[in-house]
Amino acid sequence: MTYTRRIIRGDNVYLYRVTSYRDHDTGKVKQKAEYLGKEILRDSEKIIQKPRNRVSVRRVLDSAPYILYRHAEDFGIQDDFISALEGLTNMREAARRAVMLAASSVTGTYGSMELHTGIRAGTVKEDRDLVDLIGSPDPDTVSILERSISGRIVKSYGSHGIVYDLSAVKYYGSSNDLARYGHYYHTNGGNREINFVLAVTRSGGIPVHHRIMPGNIVSVSTVSSFARELKDLGIRTAMIVMDRGFYSSRNITDLKNYSLIGAIPASLKIYRDLLAKSKNIENSRNYIQYHEETVFYSEHSIDSIRYIVYFSAKGRADRTQAFYSKLSDTERDLKDLQSREFDSEQDMIRTSVSATGNMSRYFEIHPSKGTFTYRLKHNAIQARTNRMGFFVLFTNTMMGTDDILRIYREKDVVEKAFMHSKAAMEPLYSRTETGTRARIFLSILEYTMIRMIANRCDLSYAETVKIISGIKEVVYSNGSHAPVELTKEQKYVLEKLSIEL
Repeated sequence: MTYTRRIIRGDNVYLYRVTSYRDHDTGKVKQKAEYLGKEILRDSEKIIQKPRNRVSVRRVLDSAPYILYRHAEDFGIQDDFISALEGLTNMREAARRAVMLAASSVTGTYGSMELHTGIRAGTVKEDRDLVDLIGSPDPDTVSILERSISGRIVKSYGSHGIVYDLSAVKYYGSSNDLARYGHYYHTNGGNREINFVLAVTRSGGIPVHHRIMPGNIVSVSTVSSFARELKDLGIRTAMIVMDRGFYSSRNITDLKNYSLIGAIPASLKIYRDLLAKSKNIENSRNYIQYHEETVFYSEHSIDSIRYIVYFSAKGRADRTQAFYSKLSDTERDLKDLQSREFDSEQDMIRTSVSATGNMSRYFEIHPSKGTFTYRLKHNAIQARTNRMGFFVLFTNTMMGTDDILRIYREKDVVEKAFMHSKAAMEPLYSRTETGTRARIFLSILEYTMIRMIANRCDLSYAETVKIISGIKEVVYSNGSHAPVELTKEQKYVLEKLSIEL
């Protein structure tokens, strides 16, 4: 039986064609309703306004993972990975899925990748097996994959040199052989950490090599292995820019076949000796202009290595002001503590020393009749402030002093790479070395893909992430799909990458 049902909601009347039928399996009477439209008045006559032929939306997908995947494909990463993994695994599409895993890190989902590539998202077990394969130390899959693409990256981005540095990832788990207590660069709230070194191209900041180490390894001990690994990757002619933590005569020898620019720690005797030789550095014959800063230099040669002392009056003034401001704040905190009552002399000393923090080397604290007195170590303060504004670089090149300064100060590309890639690594809970190696590699690969897009589109990393993360696609019930209305910036990026959604 079929009839028309009228449903009244306020002033509106909606009509449905209802068909009653008996279910053959259960024997129960059921109804099927079809919406006919809305009853309206037109020219004083009631008519039915039929429903619009709408295509119902099924889901909205992120496009960013596919954009990363597609650009990696265009660059040749998937092809290199396929060749590298040949014979190592029988996992279908392992190479492409590795890129998919990295690309999905930006949004946490595979987004519209399956829609465009036909490669379905992996199951939990498939993804776990793939992570185990990527993180395997024997064979060293990370090194195999890295070696497969490093030459391509160096050829495209590495003509201006490579910057090398070490950083740490905080470890929040309970068991990992790589996690150690190591506070070489900063305190981290008592967490253990896992170190990794990273080499990026000076132009564009594209990662070409990384290595994971226990958290108690210091940077100066990593260079000899780094030199061997560069040769293994086929990188034999590159400029390497290193921070002061890597300086040692052994490291200079290990990297003698490369062009080097690096800094010397202020704690070394050679640093103090070079400053003593440069007393008359502030001379009109010795100045260069770096952006809006005037810098003076004095050059010395030791065992065929050029050591260049730089001095910035502006840097000296800024650092001196900041130092004495902090010294004054510390003195104020100590004076406030002098009027406080303590449970014991030990408590008093512990509290007062804690109040000085990293300025403790400039204070002497003595207990005195229930309170304490303090004295500034003026010689130590003077020794510190005398070095302010000075820094020493070394090189085995014949480049000009202004170029050496510029190249060294542009090494922040590796610091930015650490900052952005670690955002996808942390919090790190992996219990095994295998999981740790895979997690860090995939995070660096994700950063690599985004950074290459940023370079191609002449955008910053943050701008690129913001633009591509906002691109969405609507998938309809009939299988068709279309991008959500694109902004001017999103259209620009897709056009530059020659990607159609």
